[in-house]
Amino acid sequence: MHGGVGVPMTVAQQAVAYAKENGLARGSQRRKNSFARNDQVWAVFDRDDHLRFKEAVELCERNRVGAAWSNPCFELWLILHEADYSKPGTHQHVQQALTALRPEYDRSGAKIPDCDDMVGRVEDAERRGAMLLSEREKDGSAPFGNPSTTVGQLTRAIREADRRARRPG
Repeated sequence: MHGGVGVPMTVAQQAVAYAKENGLARGSQRRKNSFARNDQVWAVFDRDDHLRFKEAVELCERNRVGAAWSNPCFELWLILHEADYSKPGTHQHVQQALTALRPEYDRSGAKIPDCDDMVGRVEDAERRGAMLLSEREKDGSAPFGNPSTTVGQLTRAIREADRRARRPG
C-alpha cells in the first residue's frame, strides 16, 4: 500500500502490543520467563510515502522494539547484497535497480528474488547499510534520509541470537 498513512504505524503498534503482552517491552506488566529473557521483537516496514513513518519508528524505540526499516523501500536492502547503492529516489527507482541486478525479481509480480543465492552476502549488505546510515549522518538527512536502511541491525541481531543459542552450557 503506497501512499497510505497507516502501514508502518500499524506494524509498529502490533509489534509493541505483542512485546507488552509477552513482557518484552518497556513498562510491561508481565514478567519474562527464563526462556524469553533474550527474546527481541522487531517491526519491519518501508518508508515509501507513509505519513506516520517517523512516528512508527519512535513508538518502537520507546518500547524496546527493534525497527528494521528501509527508505524508500525494502528492495534497497536486497540491492545492498549485490552492490553499493546511494541514489536517492522513489520505490520505483529502487525496484528498477534491483531488477537490473536480479532479473528474476519481478516488481509487477511476485517480487521474489533468489534469496538462497543472496543469503551468503548478508554481511556485505549489513556493511553497505551501515555505510548508507553514515552517509545520511554526514549529509544531514539522518536518521531517515533517502536511501537508508536499518534491516542490517535485525540480521545482525538474528545472527547474534543464533551464536548465543549455540554456546554450550
